[in-house]
Amino acid sequence: MPIILFIGPDGAGKSSLIKMLNKVFQQKNLNAKHVWMRGSHTFISLLAKFLSRFKTFAGSENPYYNVQVPKNMRRLWQFLEFVSAIPLIIFSFLIPSSIGYWVLADRYALDLAIWICLTTNDYSFLKKFEAKMLIALTSRTTANFYVTANIETLNMRTEDVWFPREQLELYGKLAKIVDAHVIDTTTKSVDESLQEILEVINPLTQTT
Repeated sequence: MPIILFIGPDGAGKSSLIKMLNKVFQQKNLNAKHVWMRGSHTFISLLAKFLSRFKTFAGSENPYYNVQVPKNMRRLWQFLEFVSAIPLIIFSFLIPSSIGYWVLADRYALDLAIWICLTTNDYSFLKKFEAKMLIALTSRTTANFYVTANIETLNMRTEDVWFPREQLELYGKLAKIVDAHVIDTTTKSVDESLQEILEVINPLTQTT
């Protein structure tokens, strides 16, 4: 699938790099579509917003609605998160990539797996069927880039870094599984990081 995937923690610089890459694609007259995905974009987020009104669900695991999932509901919630993302995956990623678009994915299925781990406080989710399906989808993309930086840099770039250590741990682990190219932006400019990306992508676009 012509999907160029960018994964990594908040504040690493993914969005800035994708915007610049999108301009490069436009200059080459290649149809590109910038798509962003996370659990907060699925219909389950509406349920989370509703449940945030109740003390039983009050917590900080979901940074958007200050919700935490009770332990006895985690497995059901994980399944609902997975199911609610399927339409988004199909219509925003798979269909555009199947009709000639290069999808520039600012987060995708792998990020959803990490989102579910953190919002349900359950790292064992990565061993579940749904997580394996999400990882398999990621493995079928054209190129994967793991954009990262050290914790100090992440905290300096944004005040909204969400569980930075946990994000780094999970992304680092899964990036190896999907054979992602590592782009460490800690001491590099956006232009320098973009050049690293183009060294990988240019040969791919020239063969299409």
